[in-house]
Amino acid sequence: MILIMIAAPFDQLPAAAVARFTCDAGDILFRADAPADHLIAIDAGQLVLVRLSPEGNRVMIAQAGPGQTLGEASLFTDRYHYDCVARSPASGWRIAASAIRAALVTDPDFALAMVQTLARQVRTERLRCEIMSIRSAEARVLAALRAFGQPGTLTAFADSLGLSQEACSRAMAGLVRHGRIERLGRGRYRAIGQG
Repeated sequence: MILIMIAAPFDQLPAAAVARFTCDAGDILFRADAPADHLIAIDAGQLVLVRLSPEGNRVMIAQAGPGQTLGEASLFTDRYHYDCVARSPASGWRIAASAIRAALVTDPDFALAMVQTLARQVRTERLRCEIMSIRSAEARVLAALRAFGQPGTLTAFADSLGLSQEACSRAMAGLVRHGRIERLGRGRYRAIGQG
């Protein structure tokens, strides 16, 4: 029998507060304006938060993968602010917001672990914002590969950087020519010097 464990600090919550989920690429885990009754802890795959702009364009607000959470900004509101969409097949846990709020008040160890988890994610998002501010496609691609690797497809990687697939492919080809990254296989790259 394989026992799947939920990551800290959520392992400190009652079993009834967590529910396992699996989803396919394109599945919606929660929608903007729906009641904010849980957050998502991811153990495999990639999820994104998106919102439609007034012009009807899909705008990616955040992305998360294994070991990260989404929906925490809605812990203290009635409704979600964004849609949560699977960028790839994914799995993880739906964690009851009410249980998290209760543990934050009653369990100092949980509260500290939760703050540490959120602080790590803030640092990651700040790094992602810094990378997104790089104007050169080659420099942006290289910085992202060094910081995060390429967790998904080339298309998903390009989208996560705000680049077209073509611009990302050209940037990667230039970086390969200059010996800054290496091609691992079709559509798969890594920065030189990374394992």
